[in-house]
Amino acid sequence: MTHWFSAASLALILAAVPPASCPPESCPPASCAPGAAASSNRLEVPTAHYARLGSLDPRPREGASGLDRRLFDLGAMSPGYFKILGREPAYLDVPSTAFRLAEFPANSSEQTRAELDFLLELQGRARSPENVARSQALAGVFYRVSTQAGDEDFPRMRRNLFFMGSELGDWFGPDALPKTADLMSRVQADATYYIWAHKYRFDRARPYELEPRIERLETPNFPAYPSAHSANSYVAAFVFQELLPGQRDVFLRTAAEMAFSREILGVHFPSDSESGRVLARQIVDRMLQVPRFRQDLEEARREIRAADKAGKKTAGEAAAKRPTDCF
Repeated sequence: MTHWFSAASLALILAAVPPASCPPESCPPASCAPGAAASSNRLEVPTAHYARLGSLDPRPREGASGLDRRLFDLGAMSPGYFKILGREPAYLDVPSTAFRLAEFPANSSEQTRAELDFLLELQGRARSPENVARSQALAGVFYRVSTQAGDEDFPRMRRNLFFMGSELGDWFGPDALPKTADLMSRVQADATYYIWAHKYRFDRARPYELEPRIERLETPNFPAYPSAHSANSYVAAFVFQELLPGQRDVFLRTAAEMAFSREILGVHFPSDSESGRVLARQIVDRMLQVPRFRQDLEEARREIRAADKAGKKTAGEAAAKRPTDCF
């Protein structure tokens, strides 16, 4: 695989990062609740703010007094996070530069100031106990790409691969769809490499590092741009809509909720969320050009059709056995 960093530069980065106890790769923040989000209280996700904020001037203001030099401190990261850069590809073996993201808005820009104000407003009106609980539960929905059969969290990681379609019912999961689970694990492994390569390249500070009035509800120890929760969720949503186009809205709605939850928690700018969606679309579009991915996609499609058909038959048989007399 063509890596963004040379071996020498990666060694320098690793040498500069102090040891930490965080597990390798995409381990969740300490405040994350494990497992899938249990709350049934879905977030009401606004969408107009992405276009509105994105239309503002992203350029630095004159005389910003060093504000635009402020980046995330890579020294705060566990060395384990960098291991994702050494993983072998499953479907995509292209340079990270094959994907294009705009530079994040300058720290002193009109756009960043408006995004910080939006997060402050959100902090005041959207942090109900229900919304906070839902957002914190969503923070625990992730896929650890190094997970292997036999690991204690392997069943949970496999279930998390299907979270974008959790509304569809219990049949939409790894037990009924093992080939689909294998496909999605490979997809997320490749996607995570490119997402984190971009994080390291841009090295954007977190919102609360620029605006002390933002009360963060967790402390991710890695850069902000793009949002990995947003990007990984949209990658899953875009692949699932290839498999079940009739459920497109279900997948995209859950991905949007996942992205927005990070704004409620005060850990991501809206432009982090939106850049995650943009990168995800590029990643899946590139995968669709790969013959092996298309072959695995078709196998998953057949598996889903069979499981869906079997589920409907079972439901029909159960309905036929229910008594119809109601006295």
